[in-house]
Amino acid sequence: MKKFTLWIKKHKKLVIFLCIALIIAAAALTIRQKARSAVAQLAELTEETAVVERRSIQSSVSSTGTIISDKTRSITAALTGLEVLSVDVEMGDVVQEGDTICTFDTSKLEENLEDAEKSLSAAKTQTDVTVNNAKRALEQAVETQNYQIESAARNVISAGEAYNSAREAYDKAQSNADEAYSEMQRAKQELDSIPENPEGSSEYAAYQSAKADYDAKLAAYNEYIAAGSGTEEEKQRLFDEANNAAAALSSAETALNALNLDQRRAAAETAYRAAKSAYDSLDSGMSNLDSALRSAKTALDNAQATYEYTVASQQSQYEGSRDNLRSAKASAGVATQQQENAVDTYQDQIEKGTLKAGISGTVTAVNVKQGDTYAGGVIATIQDCSEFLVSAEIDEYDIADVKLGMKAVFKTDATRDEQLQGEVIFISPTPTQGSNVTYQVKIKISSPADRLRLGMNAKLNIILSETADVLTVPYDAVQQDENGNDVVYVVTKTESGGFTKTAVPVTVGAEGDYYVEVTGDIREGMEVSMPSDTKFDFSQMVVMGG
Repeated sequence: MKKFTLWIKKHKKLVIFLCIALIIAAAALTIRQKARSAVAQLAELTEETAVVERRSIQSSVSSTGTIISDKTRSITAALTGLEVLSVDVEMGDVVQEGDTICTFDTSKLEENLEDAEKSLSAAKTQTDVTVNNAKRALEQAVETQNYQIESAARNVISAGEAYNSAREAYDKAQSNADEAYSEMQRAKQELDSIPENPEGSSEYAAYQSAKADYDAKLAAYNEYIAAGSGTEEEKQRLFDEANNAAAALSSAETALNALNLDQRRAAAETAYRAAKSAYDSLDSGMSNLDSALRSAKTALDNAQATYEYTVASQQSQYEGSRDNLRSAKASAGVATQQQENAVDTYQDQIEKGTLKAGISGTVTAVNVKQGDTYAGGVIATIQDCSEFLVSAEIDEYDIADVKLGMKAVFKTDATRDEQLQGEVIFISPTPTQGSNVTYQVKIKISSPADRLRLGMNAKLNIILSETADVLTVPYDAVQQDENGNDVVYVVTKTESGGFTKTAVPVTVGAEGDYYVEVTGDIREGMEVSMPSDTKFDFSQMVVMGG
């Protein structure tokens, strides 16, 4: 111990320096711990974070609507200027379809109806007379048409028969004349065939031919005999030929001798004159028959033309009478229709003198009273309070996203925090009149709510889309890294009380009004950084003495 004391005394300056160094080190350690604590507290105060959570993502369009009736009927009357005799309902009454709302004084209309019915009866009587006259005229036209056409047709038939008879007589006479002409021609040919003398006859020619043949064959036979040679067979042959030629010559000579040319010519001339006389007689008669045939044809043509004219003329008269009947019926119809319309109008007006409820519901307005003179407008309003709708106006920016059948939720002051359900059943195709361009939509309420009343305000959300049970973060938690990729910065606290931030790439999915779906290397419960206007990177801060 003594040595240690002496050593201290001897090294006093060193000891003092070491003490000072120890004091500084202790102070630095204390300051460092306090700084780290301060840094952690400052980080907790300045770094805003959000927790990755599972939830359903909804995209919606918001609006403020009004509770209206599903069925509303404004009761009006087509009659004006009539006195209101009675008003049978009061505001708040519950009525059934067909119940009487009010009645009008229709006594003047009843008087007008009586006058119109009398005018209608008189018009029907007058038109019946006019139509009946036109009917009789048409019937007479039909009878006349039938008689005239039948008469003309009979004339055509008679002329046709006369023509056919003349034609048959002419054709028969023509046939006879043709036969007589043929007979005359045959007699002429027969006369012309008789020669003036025998030399010109065929018998003479045949005789000359037979004689020449006989002379030739006889000469041949004589020459053979004179030669004194030859055979008996050849001699006999030549003999037979000469003998046959002699027989033929004898026959030709007999025929020539039998000719009696003068007698034959006289007979042929007599036959020819008789045939010519008969033909001339028939030919002369053909002229008269041809004239008769032409006359009969002209008569037939005239009868046919008369028939066609009669048909056309009578058809025209018939159509004129028929058109007159149609015109009479049409005029009668117009005349009576005007009166019938007047009667129907007055009857309809009298029936409308009692106004009925068009639907069942609650009377929410009555605008007339007994003794008033009705000048038009809504007499009463009936609304069905058993079923309500939410009517809302949607901005032009959002209306294209809204579709029929979309779900909707809403709240009212009367139903407190209860969220009621509904469905879009109507989207107006035209904008609502006003300074801003909006379109009316109607929501059918599916949640029962006895506290709802007409005219209440409703805070409405129309659900455009919904994705259930997905990892979500607030919109602002999704940021972009230096490459423009979507990331979230996962915040992890350090043992020293500070924190680190790690960029985790994510893919953005369904988007809601505040939250967005993210997928990637993240899990439920992670904390992610929310950006702020001023940022401090506390993970990079260096604490003195560290």
